[in-house]
Amino acid sequence: MAPFTISQCGRHRLGRFTALAGLDDIAHGVTTREGPAFGIEVTSEETATAANEAADNLGFAGVAYPKQVHGGTVLRVRTPGRVGEADGLVTEVPGLAVLGRSADCPLVLAVGRRPDNSPAVGFAHASWRSTVAGITTNLVTKLQDELGVVPATIQAGIAPSAGPCCYEVGDEVRDQAMDQLGKEAALFFQQVNERWHFDLWSANLRQLTGAGVPASQVWGSNVCTICQGRDFWSWRTMGEAAGRFAGLIGVRNH
Repeated sequence: MAPFTISQCGRHRLGRFTALAGLDDIAHGVTTREGPAFGIEVTSEETATAANEAADNLGFAGVAYPKQVHGGTVLRVRTPGRVGEADGLVTEVPGLAVLGRSADCPLVLAVGRRPDNSPAVGFAHASWRSTVAGITTNLVTKLQDELGVVPATIQAGIAPSAGPCCYEVGDEVRDQAMDQLGKEAALFFQQVNERWHFDLWSANLRQLTGAGVPASQVWGSNVCTICQGRDFWSWRTMGEAAGRFAGLIGVRNH
């Protein structure tokens, strides 16, 4: 069975990770170009409407979403609505989804268990800058330190995004990655026609496993938004005309 599929879910077509979809107490999805239509600015009424519509479609009473700034901050949330500047959110509150927006950047959706088996969830918006800032490591740390999640229980999916096949960056990006992530960062770059290709999928997988998440519990969509972008927006290919899709996850309110 494919690890990531797109199908009709309520009013919308959603991408979902097969393993996460099999969890009775969790709901998640990755929206497509078909909607709902997110605004370019997180402060827009269009974004708020789309976020609430996406959450309602999955059965959530509310949704929290941040102003994404391409950094390494992860916040814990307990109430719905727009929160502060961050590139990751976590929550344990039933009925509350957390949502991130993208148009090429990987969105990492995660669920983990506490010692009593109760779940907590979170997401990371892993742009290259956020990846270099350790956003996905910080996601696991926040789940562990503030919500008591055991890292070995975490299951995670890396949503459609710019893939290593197409994501070209300059020397300055590789230099910054090497400076902040160490020599291991060289593993995530391949030179193609005198340009560097940055493998954000592998870089964020490494952050998950380095924080204690088993590699067997991480699934990639393996969908590149640049060359396979029929269902998902891509800023690299469309520029200012690109909309935004979203990834969201939450604990069901049984």
